[in-house]
Amino acid sequence: MTAFERWSLVAAFGSLGVGVVGFVALAWQLLMLARSTKQDHDRRRKQATMEFLADNMNQRKSLFDEGIPPERDHAAIEALIDRSMSGDERATKLITSYLTTFNLLGAGTRSDAFDRQLIDDAWGGLIISVWNNYRPWAEAQRQEHGEPRLWRNLEWLAGHMTPRRVLRDGDGD
Repeated sequence: MTAFERWSLVAAFGSLGVGVVGFVALAWQLLMLARSTKQDHDRRRKQATMEFLADNMNQRKSLFDEGIPPERDHAAIEALIDRSMSGDERATKLITSYLTTFNLLGAGTRSDAFDRQLIDDAWGGLIISVWNNYRPWAEAQRQEHGEPRLWRNLEWLAGHMTPRRVLRDGDGD
């Protein structure tokens, strides 16, 4: 092998080494960009979730002022549902407005616009309670309107929340 051939091989392997190092550096940068983009998406999703929850609190307060009972007042909720099922349009509109805000939260969560874990941490038990209390009304509305998809996002969301407590035999209310 001549000196020219040796130097040609050294140059070729040197070029190959530079190419490999360049490729590894580019791959590393792309990986860091992907991680950064995911973190930014997560941060924006959490921010949107917090903004929606804050706006929803204002909406809920206004509905409470109009006559929606607290989420854990089962007797008052049953009375409101009975009024709605008896044809009271005001009661029906109140329930519809109330459940719509939670249904929108469910739709946003299903589409990954809102952060499910943040919602679960903040309002998980509340959402389960809302769905459990208003489920009979929602199912009646589905049958009355022939639309099985009514309130499906709220139902889905409640199904993906973590129960806060489990009652055991002998426990109180």
